[in-house]
This record gives sequence, C-alpha cells and structure tokens, in this order.
Amino acid sequence: MVQATCRHRVFLVSNHSLVQLGVQAAVGTQTDLVVAGQATEVDAALIGIAETSPDIVIIDASLRRTDRFVLVERIQARHPQTPVLALTLREETDFAFQLLDTGVRGFVLSCSSSEEIIHAIRSILSGGIYLDPGVAAKLLAKIHPAASAEVQLSEREIMVVKLVAKGFSNKEISRQLSLSVKTVETYRARASEKLGLRTRAAIVQYATTEGWMMSD
Repeated sequence: MVQATCRHRVFLVSNHSLVQLGVQAAVGTQTDLVVAGQATEVDAALIGIAETSPDIVIIDASLRRTDRFVLVERIQARHPQTPVLALTLREETDFAFQLLDTGVRGFVLSCSSSEEIIHAIRSILSGGIYLDPGVAAKLLAKIHPAASAEVQLSEREIMVVKLVAKGFSNKEISRQLSLSVKTVETYRARASEKLGLRTRAAIVQYATTEGWMMSD
C-alpha cells in the first residue's frame, strides 16, 4: 500500500474563469498541493475558508480592490494563521504594497507562469514573504538609496526587522529570538524610528533593498 502524500490545501478566490483554470492546472501538477475550495466573492470565500481550513488563500485581481481589502482583513481577524497570496496586475505596484500592510504575505502577477505561482505558494507556506520580482523592482526604483549608510542598527534590531519583513508577528519573533513580546516591540519601534519606516510595507521595501529577503 502506497502512503498518501500530505498535501497543503489551497483556497482560491477569483471570478475570472481563466485564472481559476490556470491555478487549478498549476496546483494539480503538484504532489504536495491541492485546491481545497474556490469562491468568486467575499462572503462565499469566508464560508469556504471556514469549512475547508486551507493552508493558504489566493486572492485574484479580478475582485474589486475594496473587496480584496475587506477579504484580507476578515481572514486576518478570523484565521490569523492562514497566509494570503495576492495575484495582482502589473499596474498595481503601489496597491500591491498597500496589501502587505493589511496582512498579505506576498504578491505575484496574475499573468505569471505556473512555475512562478507555485514558487510563490511554496515560499509563503515555508514561512516567508514572496514579492514578484518585476513589481518589486518597479517599486524599488522609486525609493531613495537605503538608509543603512547613515543609520546604524544593532544586531537585534536587524534581526527583528528581517523577521518583520518576512511576515512574522511580534509573538512569533519573540519565540524565535527568545525575547519577550515587549522587548521585540521595543526593538521594532527603535529600528523603525531610526530608519523612518512607519508601515510594514515600508519595512519590506527597506529589507528588499538590503537584500535581506533572500537571506536565510
């Protein structure tokens, strides 16, 4: 008897038939992934997510921007341990980074290859953040040179900033670094103040310019 492979459950929210078929086809070729459910709008998605308990939710750009914000916020409130991957359009650079501040763990272009989407899914399932290279590069072109040349962070501050950028909560960081949540909050606030970074998206941008998103 062959032992069944444990498969990560993917829930897709999209009202675009081509995207639905594309994601199904991409996931269907993987032995460690399975589409556990689908929905075309917010309310149905929340019901489906509650019923299927997916390991990751994919939200497509076919939904209105306001609906995507609402859905991500509700997933964060009801299923805080369930990561979200957003499929975005090429012209949505700024919006994509706004989504990071609502709790999305990454974004990839809707027109990306199956391989790229699977890579994004696996990156997020492994605990990281995935930023589509093209969109990230376009955004980084607008950013001033990194502040590290002028600002010195302590080793602990750097470690905290790296983990925040990769999507970990203060509680998760406290466990990884064996620090209290309050101490983590202090390091995070101090580093943010030094660098002038007010949002999680800004922290991700800074970490990307430093090359930290590719480090272990």
